[in-house]
Amino acid sequence: MKNYKVLIGGYDFEQKIHRGITYYGKALINTLRDHDLYLLTSAKREDEEALLYLNILRQLDDPIILSSKKRLLAYIKSKLSFKYDIVKNELTNNNVKEKLNYLKYINYYYNIPRLYDITGIHNRFFLKNPLKIDLDKSLIDLLILTSPTNIKANVPTIQTLHDVIPLTEVDHPPADSSKIFYYRIKNMLEYSEKIFSVSEYSKQMCIKLFPEAVDKIEVVHQPIPIYDDEKELAQNSIVQNSVLTKYGLESENYLFYVGMLEKRKNIKLLIESYLAVADKVNIPLVLAGALGYGKEEFISYLKDDRYKGKIIYLNYISNIEKLVLLKNARAFVFPSLSEGFGLPPLESMSMDTPVLTSNVTSLPEVCGNAALLVNPYSIKELAEGIENITLNNQLREDLLKESQKNIKRFTYTNFRENINRVVDNL
Repeated sequence: MKNYKVLIGGYDFEQKIHRGITYYGKALINTLRDHDLYLLTSAKREDEEALLYLNILRQLDDPIILSSKKRLLAYIKSKLSFKYDIVKNELTNNNVKEKLNYLKYINYYYNIPRLYDITGIHNRFFLKNPLKIDLDKSLIDLLILTSPTNIKANVPTIQTLHDVIPLTEVDHPPADSSKIFYYRIKNMLEYSEKIFSVSEYSKQMCIKLFPEAVDKIEVVHQPIPIYDDEKELAQNSIVQNSVLTKYGLESENYLFYVGMLEKRKNIKLLIESYLAVADKVNIPLVLAGALGYGKEEFISYLKDDRYKGKIIYLNYISNIEKLVLLKNARAFVFPSLSEGFGLPPLESMSMDTPVLTSNVTSLPEVCGNAALLVNPYSIKELAEGIENITLNNQLREDLLKESQKNIKRFTYTNFRENINRVVDNL
């Protein structure tokens, strides 16, 4: 394998809540760790390297969100001077916190102050033309961006397509302008040498909109983002008892959903379908994750005292808590209306818990025969599925057997081979 100097775009790492795209980025860093890795960061500049290094870590750990006025000012300043700094990474296995543990594989930070804010402002003013960035070609051979970014660089570029949901689904937040997203995708396809698509479904949806891009897009399924040490810790009986006690839960005695609680995830119908059979299954529905777009549809259920003990909302939980709660759930329920890939069902399978999910978009591709697939638009079918996966022990056993076969498709080994194949051929 050749060794390259690879710069990975870090926009998704500089978000307060890490979602599926960030886990993809972490997997990419893990996979490319044998190369010289740079992370493209956007922290405030300081003349002293120690202060700049601290700013970079803080921006990744708990990012500062600039006001619109300050973003505009940063954009104007960038037109006068577009500086960058190279900072050596000092984090190792011994001095890194859980949220930042992916950074131990990074060799250097390539910091352009407020780059991602500048890109966002540029998109609104000049959405048809990408922001041009001249990288130091003596340092960087290849730029890989973890999601569509309206950037044109002077080095070979690979970008990542997760979905085109803002262009196809009405349940996506309208504040995330479809027009801006359209040109992010269009420019990504035009100014990148290759595109990684996380699923065949996302590739085909993209080709429907941009048929000329068919030869640029390579499907590379992302791996299940659970490391052996995390899984071992989550399977420790003391850790499990601690987490279950903290949330007042009993092993195998609750249904579980984890992810953003938003309209696209079909939370309202999930709750209503569960309530239709709650007296039959006789275990609570536990929901974990931050509240998102469309929460007004279902938030009353989370607050209603009539459902106390039946519907339990945990808000945001840590990664280890998530794995423990997946491991101990009676079943994992994920009737999402639209997914570009769909990590949570695979994480549940990896923790030996049966899965109920939707029979639409990418989920059948990802889950195959290893999940109970239902029509997410049918309250009757979803309710029957919840009852079935809770009470039918033979079904549960069959799903768990298929799960162990299915998760072998999504290993780091397979991901690494496919990523390196594309990079080497480029």
